[in-house]
Amino acid sequence: MSEDQPVFVQLRRKDPSVQWGFRMNGGRDQGSILYIQKLSRNGVGDRSGLRPGDGILKINNVPATYLDHEQAKMEIIRSGNELDFVVQRDAVDVGQHRGAQTKPAPKQRSEVDEEPSMYKGYTNPNVQSRSFKILQQSLNYSEAPQE
Repeated sequence: MSEDQPVFVQLRRKDPSVQWGFRMNGGRDQGSILYIQKLSRNGVGDRSGLRPGDGILKINNVPATYLDHEQAKMEIIRSGNELDFVVQRDAVDVGQHRGAQTKPAPKQRSEVDEEPSMYKGYTNPNVQSRSFKILQQSLNYSEAPQE
């Protein structure tokens, strides 16, 4: 079978507490296809034949093209212990080998320098919040001592 043909991958587990053993990235909301980012060595996904960079075309016969990342996660959760994928091999270059981990590129940060200000804002000493007034009334509190 050539590498450009979609591949059907079945993942099966006996216990739902066992992790599938893959990290999925992408989705319509992220502006990219869903794909396998990395696999846990000897995890269910690894043993079933998933590879980093596999583009996910279907999740349990649901086309993945228009799924957001969260929708795809929900399809995987709904699958229970039998998860089926149709994947396109090497659809995304994840820059890693099987089981290897890479660090994400550092995000560019912009910095804003603020100059200190002496202005603290205007506060009216005669204005109290509604909740403070209610509390004051319920406690029958007044600022002047009663004699």
